[in-house]
Order: sequence, then structure tokens, then C-alpha cells
Amino acid sequence: MPSVHSARVFQMACAALLALALSSMSAGATSRIKDLANIEGVRQNQLIGYGLVVGLNGTGDTLNNIPFTKQSLQAMLERMGVNIRGATIR
Repeated sequence: MPSVHSARVFQMACAALLALALSSMSAGATSRIKDLANIEGVRQNQLIGYGLVVGLNGTGDTLNNIPFTKQSLQAMLERMGVNIRGATIR
């Protein structure tokens, strides 16, 4: 009977090793925190805009006398994929 008992112990040891090997393998279904949770204040769509301030006639800046206005408008349009380098802006 000792050979039957050792065969049974060997089978149990092999089954335990197989179970251990299978449990240590990654399941392949990983999840990211950002896919499972919503963070308050975070938006999916990106908002882009350009402000316009109005006031007294003739008191504001124009594209001709203030170069920063033209540069900031060009930079915003280029970030949106519109190339206006070399074009006349009015």
C-alpha cells in the first residue's frame, strides 16, 4: 500500500503546483482607475475660447498697433489646426 499512498501524495502535490501556477498568471483583464471613477470638476471635452472686451469707440487695441493681440490670436488658431502665418488678418 505504500506505493498507492505515495502516488496519491504525488498527484495531490502536482495538483497543488498546477493550481498555484494558474493562480499566479495574470488574468489579463486589468482596469484603470480613470475608467472606473469620475473625478468631480474634470471634463471630457476641452473648452477653447478667445475673449472680446468692448468699450468706448476708438479706445481698444487693434491688430495693427498692438503686436501681442495678433500673436495671441495666431497662437490660438494654430493650436486649433488653422495656419494663418503670412496671411493678412483684419
